[in-house]
Amino acid sequence: MPLNVPRTRGFLEAFEFRKLFVEELGWSPPPSSQEIESKSDALTFKQRHVARLGGVAVIEIAVPDGTIPDAKTRLGITKAIAQLHYEHLLIFVDSARTKSLWYWVKRECGKTYPRDHLYVKGQPGDLFLSKLASMVVDITELDAEGNISVTEVAGRLRAALDVERVTKRFYKEFQQQHLDFLALIGGIADERQRRWYASVLLNRLMFIYFLQRKQFLDSGNTRYL
Repeated sequence: MPLNVPRTRGFLEAFEFRKLFVEELGWSPPPSSQEIESKSDALTFKQRHVARLGGVAVIEIAVPDGTIPDAKTRLGITKAIAQLHYEHLLIFVDSARTKSLWYWVKRECGKTYPRDHLYVKGQPGDLFLSKLASMVVDITELDAEGNISVTEVAGRLRAALDVERVTKRFYKEFQQQHLDFLALIGGIADERQRRWYASVLLNRLMFIYFLQRKQFLDSGNTRYL
């Protein structure tokens, strides 16, 4: 199922996470979307189920002070959630619903490696959409009973979110490409506007590359660009 980019972008920008997962990514609705108050150590937090698939739960989390909690608190909350939903994706949101932090924990050789991805309302979101493209599940991938294995769904989350922080070398090389590209742009006199244009265009080219890599463009054309 190809990703409907305009609709997906709209749901992401509106923080309509349930519609995003159920209507666009092909996940199942949860048994209940009622907000539940839970506890992790001394902290009380609220959780609301967004979607589920193959035993994997997507849960929206909000804390009392209306902010996105720090790394230690996030880890405590994910441990509390894991008692009921071992495989899960948490979406932390602030009270104004302008910031969301998508939080997934990689487990490997008995160790855990948290992965977090921030989405702020109003940002272009193209690279974030490329992550969502890895979470799409088509109806043809389900078995006769409409199920899919938990390992398959967990693999989708891993493909989307298991991204190490960019290395200094990569960042340095990307900055050089950005500067080289700036020199090729004409017709924009304002330096700030030219830098913004270069950043947006490079980000969108990268997004198209990710869609191409997942064979979502032009009937699976892997050389679309």
